[in-house]
Amino acid sequence: MTRLSKLGKTVLAIYLVQAIVLTTLECLVVYFHVSFVNNYALDETGQGISESDLIYHAIFILAQAFQLIICVDALFNRNTIQLVALAILNFITLSYAGVQTYQHIILEDQGTKDATWSPVDPNRFRSSDDAKIFFEGRMRPLEYIIIGIVVACSVVLGILTRYLVIEFGWKNYQTYSGDPSVRKAFVEITLLMTLIKMNIFFVGTYAIQLIPSEKLGYSKTMTETICVFVVGTIAFIIAWVGTAKEQKYCLLSVIGILILSVAYFLYRIVDVNMHAHRIPDPYLYTRRFLTLFLAVVFCLTLATIVNMGICIRNLMNGLYVLTVYGHDGSGDLDYDDLSTPKTNREKRQSQVAAAREHNRRLIYTNANKPPSVY
Repeated sequence: MTRLSKLGKTVLAIYLVQAIVLTTLECLVVYFHVSFVNNYALDETGQGISESDLIYHAIFILAQAFQLIICVDALFNRNTIQLVALAILNFITLSYAGVQTYQHIILEDQGTKDATWSPVDPNRFRSSDDAKIFFEGRMRPLEYIIIGIVVACSVVLGILTRYLVIEFGWKNYQTYSGDPSVRKAFVEITLLMTLIKMNIFFVGTYAIQLIPSEKLGYSKTMTETICVFVVGTIAFIIAWVGTAKEQKYCLLSVIGILILSVAYFLYRIVDVNMHAHRIPDPYLYTRRFLTLFLAVVFCLTLATIVNMGICIRNLMNGLYVLTVYGHDGSGDLDYDDLSTPKTNREKRQSQVAAAREHNRRLIYTNANKPPSVY
């Protein structure tokens, strides 16, 4: 791990404050949402819309926690690619906040359209319209404030990330500058690790969105939800372990599953959008969210497959990085191990250890050299 500079601490502080403020505001929106819906006896479709709306609020809150965790990991491990991905994710969050506001409007107009007015406190609101005006007046400003905060933070973090990438890039260059092929392999494997982390989040949140499938008419069972969550989780855990440990056979075992998942996500994008002009339309209230997540997961999975293939090729050529240098470039290498290296990884460790020992001796010699007399 590395100590944070003032710039790194500033970026971390912004992500922390953003997470706390947005989570607080989102919880207030959820409170008003639940208070509003409790005044109606919803039919099954209305319950499905309300349930999916709560799920989207939960995903937004989870996104703040995920961004904070990814930020801490990227800063302390000097992962420049992950920092860039995090800045992009913040802009995706902005799109999400906009779609979420639109989703709320649908709930207020369509979710309660055929619902029976059944107020919790009959003396508080005279009619359904009074309740709608009251809660809209409280939820809508909060939603616009959330969008404004995300816009401001995205711009500031985008600028600061650029300077942080330069700062970390120089330190990484000093660590891996001895061999251009190693530097290239380092970039490729850190990109793969970042893609896997993003995939885990987006696949998990997509699976959560399928929970109200039966109520909204996506499908008659929860089989798809369970399969997506279980298979996706197992596949990406294996991929993560294979990448962190640089085990090429682990990565080879996962790449086939990922290729099949690309076909599944492409099918789902088409399926979700081909019902747009049909009656009844099961995706009428959730199409925008599902399409957004499916498109992001499709692109991420495709990029993961390509990058995983490149990393497997590097490992087969003996280019081990993380298990030789360590995740932050300061791996513990045994300089006194005189045994003959057997594997490509051990050979690479031996070469790096020898180079570091040579540099140590050179520094020691120069430090103890008597001054020149002119």
